[in-house]
Amino acid sequence: MRCVRRRSRGLISSAIVCCIAVAAHCADARAEDDDPSEDSWGEIDVTPSISRFEFWAGAQAFKHAWSLYTGTTVAPFTSIQEDGLRLRVVGGYGAYRYAGPRAVGVRSQVMHFKGTVSFSDALVGYQKQLGPVTVKAFAGLATAQYRVAPDDPETTIRGPGFGAKAALETWWTIADRAWSSVDVSWATLHDSYAARARLGWRFLPALSGGLEAGGAGNREVDSVRIGGFLRYEWENGEVSASGGLSNDRLWESVDRARVTHSSAPFATLSWLARF
Repeated sequence: MRCVRRRSRGLISSAIVCCIAVAAHCADARAEDDDPSEDSWGEIDVTPSISRFEFWAGAQAFKHAWSLYTGTTVAPFTSIQEDGLRLRVVGGYGAYRYAGPRAVGVRSQVMHFKGTVSFSDALVGYQKQLGPVTVKAFAGLATAQYRVAPDDPETTIRGPGFGAKAALETWWTIADRAWSSVDVSWATLHDSYAARARLGWRFLPALSGGLEAGGAGNREVDSVRIGGFLRYEWENGEVSASGGLSNDRLWESVDRARVTHSSAPFATLSWLARF
């Protein structure tokens, strides 16, 4: 098992190193492309810069969990907004808490647990423009390290692990002022999944807002949410915030029944830049 874990960490590390190497190569190429040069008439010829990178960071907070994450996507051969190969690396950290009945001696009592998780992805994908629809598909490896205190022998989601991951992201420009997006992902590690759908309306050319619905979970917990969002964008980036209500459902190991918690507020904040 230790050999498998070392191998998984080695694969992720190799993927990250490859992405960094490609990013450095693209940065050098971009620097050469952006260098002004004199033409035969002695005038300066400036070539417009091409964005090949996307960098983002975000945070989300729920009643029983919170997380911080960051990542970068590299377009090694084209602009980040054109069709072509994509390389992506993601990393993050979060904390959560839960409670459930556990056997203590001959009796049972409700125990409260606190957990933390660090996670990372290394993905390869492709972007394709299909008329008003942009499609991005990714596949690769996902790793995570879970720690629970006090130790919970009834949970299977603890310790280090790795698995395959697939993700699909779509953007549909419905009209000049209307748009929608749908992002979904799934990983073999603990059968983890995430999904988010947005329907937006442009109040101003740079400002839009609308409805958001989504969900995330694994084999032991499901969380669904619904709310609204605001999104402000500029030529090389965007910032968005959302909020609403979320609802958690936990698998109780005693009778494998779902326990639904009451709805509670949630909030997310994300920032993205292209360069």
